[in-house]
Amino acid sequence: LGQGQEPASRKLIAAGMAAGSWVVLQNCHLGLKYMVEVEQQLIKLEEDQVNPNFRLWITVEPHPKFPIGLLQISIKITNEPPVGIRAGLKGSYAWLNQDVLDTVSQPQWKTMLYALCFMHTAVQERRKFGPLGFNVPYEFNQSDLSASVQFMQNHLNEVEGKKRPVDWIVVNYMVCEVQYGGKITDDWDRRLFNTYGQAWLTSRITNSEFEFYPGYRIPVGTDVEVFRKYIEELPFNDNPEIFGLHVNADLSYRTLQTAAVLTTILDSQPKEGGGSGGLTREETVLKIVEDLQAKLPGNFNMEEKKQCIKAIGGMNKPLNICLSQEIDRLQNVLTLVRRMLANLKLAIAGTIVMSPELQNTLDSLFLARVPAEWAKVSQLIMPNIGLWFVSILGRHEQLYSWMKNNRPNCFWLTGFFNPQGFLTANRQEVCRKHVKENWALDDVISTYEVLKQERDEVKRGPEEGIYLYGLYLDGCKWDKERMRLVDSDPKVLFAPLPVLLISACLQTARKIDPNHNYICPMYKNPTRTGLNFITPVDLRTEEPPNKWTLRGVCLLTSKD
Repeated sequence: LGQGQEPASRKLIAAGMAAGSWVVLQNCHLGLKYMVEVEQQLIKLEEDQVNPNFRLWITVEPHPKFPIGLLQISIKITNEPPVGIRAGLKGSYAWLNQDVLDTVSQPQWKTMLYALCFMHTAVQERRKFGPLGFNVPYEFNQSDLSASVQFMQNHLNEVEGKKRPVDWIVVNYMVCEVQYGGKITDDWDRRLFNTYGQAWLTSRITNSEFEFYPGYRIPVGTDVEVFRKYIEELPFNDNPEIFGLHVNADLSYRTLQTAAVLTTILDSQPKEGGGSGGLTREETVLKIVEDLQAKLPGNFNMEEKKQCIKAIGGMNKPLNICLSQEIDRLQNVLTLVRRMLANLKLAIAGTIVMSPELQNTLDSLFLARVPAEWAKVSQLIMPNIGLWFVSILGRHEQLYSWMKNNRPNCFWLTGFFNPQGFLTANRQEVCRKHVKENWALDDVISTYEVLKQERDEVKRGPEEGIYLYGLYLDGCKWDKERMRLVDSDPKVLFAPLPVLLISACLQTARKIDPNHNYICPMYKNPTRTGLNFITPVDLRTEEPPNKWTLRGVCLLTSKD
């Protein structure tokens, strides 16, 4: 389905009902309005109006606006990938047969085929770890595997005819960038997938001692049953380290599962109910509203803001421009929250009409969630209203103190609505200090250095650049003694980073050893979408950077 496909669908359904044929409507999430029409048509259908052999098949992605009535009168079938390495490989080798193994005579063919199937299963299974696995949960499926198998088969036949060795660079590019990479939209996910290719689609897999992970080797044989028998002997439960992740990743997975179940339970609770004793929904929300109103900080005086910014250097300083913009954004949030809290009290009292917007706010506050309108204006995603409100108070405190007492020694990056703009303003300030050396902003890049100090130990700001605090490492921790990345402690998901110095230098002056530097993406929160991305940060490592790529290591300004 899609734009303009409804008339053709109506004709096919009418013909199918008359002739008793089967009709398939695909991608129905693209035609939700038409699905309501189909639902009404099927409900009103009389037995004598349709051939008993008629069947209607609908394929659709999960969508919250799909007609619930149509779901209830349907037989639902879901097609999900197998769970676990063993089940995934078992499915792949149920599809592969002896004829496929015999199509290429070269000895490395069967090894490459198994490695490809293992990688296919690993990237499918990795999705369950949420953002730690992939930033975007891609639907890698059987067609990606079959296309890659076909390419590798053609490539090996071609190099055999020309008496050349396997071109692993071409194999990596075609599998990771073209066949699977065509679905990948996030650059950091692309880097991760290419890292798998560099590890598992290389000449070293032909070594008889090669193992993906201890206990997971490539079986040797010419018969497909040899591979199937070996797969049957694999363990049912997989260690996260098979995928390159830390063992803590399993804890993240279980946490995500639990949160999803609890969210579903809360969403399915009745919104109205009777009973004796205890506070009603409205009384509970009224208490929350009064508490929030009491703690909500006062509005900024815009005239006072102008005078204070003028006193600390005026709008000629890029960071002061950033301060002014952040205060304006925060004021918009405070105005909205103050207005909606006041209106909600009036609506509960019956003085004004309870609009859908206020009803949604009431429901959200009762469940301790952030109302959608507040989250939209603040662009701040938090799991509950308590954390959201604390963040708003922290932002007000930082901006008000900066406005009144000049810039702080250390900045709380979490407290900015536009952290990218703040970091760009810092780069501009450093560039202006070197105007006599003819520095141009386009030639200047940010530099990063993790200090040994914590926030309380910093007594003054840097000569150039800014100090940041409140950052967390996800997937590893920072060793303050040896000043490098190391593996996380057991059962500790997020590790605080000491103070980070961000300055700037000319691109030509940047000297970093790529073998001892991990380019770490920084995000606003654990969701790790493109909208939450802030900047890449250089962090020192003694181990191969690819290890941290597979670990899914990133920096977060907020762990909630």
